[in-house]
Amino acid sequence: MGSTDFMSTSLEPYRAVDEAAAWIDRSARVRWDVSGPDAAKFLHNVTTNDVKRLATGRGCEAFVTSLQGKTLAYVAIVARSEGFLLRADAGGLDLARAHLQKYGVFDDVTMEDVSATTVEYHVAGPRAAEWLERAGGSAPEAGDPASTATRAGDVDVLCIRESPTGRPGFTLIAPAADAPALIEMMKNADLAELTAEDFEALRIEAGTPVFGREVTEKNLPQEIARDDRAISFVKGCYLGQETVARLDALGHVNKILKGLRFAPGDPTPSLGAALEADGKAVGTVSSAAFSPGWGAAVGLGIVRVAHAEPGTSLVWRRPEDGATFPASVADPPMLPPRS
Repeated sequence: MGSTDFMSTSLEPYRAVDEAAAWIDRSARVRWDVSGPDAAKFLHNVTTNDVKRLATGRGCEAFVTSLQGKTLAYVAIVARSEGFLLRADAGGLDLARAHLQKYGVFDDVTMEDVSATTVEYHVAGPRAAEWLERAGGSAPEAGDPASTATRAGDVDVLCIRESPTGRPGFTLIAPAADAPALIEMMKNADLAELTAEDFEALRIEAGTPVFGREVTEKNLPQEIARDDRAISFVKGCYLGQETVARLDALGHVNKILKGLRFAPGDPTPSLGAALEADGKAVGTVSSAAFSPGWGAAVGLGIVRVAHAEPGTSLVWRRPEDGATFPASVADPPMLPPRS
């Protein structure tokens, strides 16, 4: 494919995600194969979502919770004919590893860390599906996250429909040995390559949480505001369910993940910067990055529910000198208007 096919490389990569297609290497994420006769039962019993009901080719988000109902991991699960693929952010299964291994001994299940032997690339943008088709691949059925085994060029891949940037996209999982062929294919198609900074701004705009930032072992699952995607309130028992169910019965949490908009020209907040209202701390900034689309920094933060209404005016305090700058609460996604 020549450079006229997508024209992405002539666009600034951030902009290409809105106008064409761009790709990023996300191989640093964690990938586990979970298989065996009891694989569905096991994952069902250690996560907040209804894994038993997943048909082959379908997937879900979920939290791995401790016995006290705190979040040990935030994962994406895909059901395949041979088992399940469990994915998390880099380091995102460190806390959950011992927990999963401890309870896995009670079931006929095998957990294999395939992070080092596989690669993961994400292609995002309105022309991502067109690129996949031109590469000879077949897209999964509609709905995030759906998956299918297909081929891109001469490479066998697992293709997952998902949108961590808030824009339509596909994730390709392949053997590590096939990485050079996939990269060459994307570069030959003139797909723009996203930097880590580009992707950070895009995923913050989308409201996609990251373990260790938005999601920590101090959080309750409902505080991450992914109930409709990651929590089933009608499934059978699982570890930590009592706390999650009790909180659901009470009707609300005391703090919740929200989007944050900052003023053009102001600095980008440091992670952990305090959010304040009337001089009192009401939250913290968990992620922040400069958004080319907004011409200003955007962020995510855990905010007290009493100050979480969209449009609420807060300030964030710079730790090094105590200077304060305005911030506005927003509901993700915070996709900028297209020019």
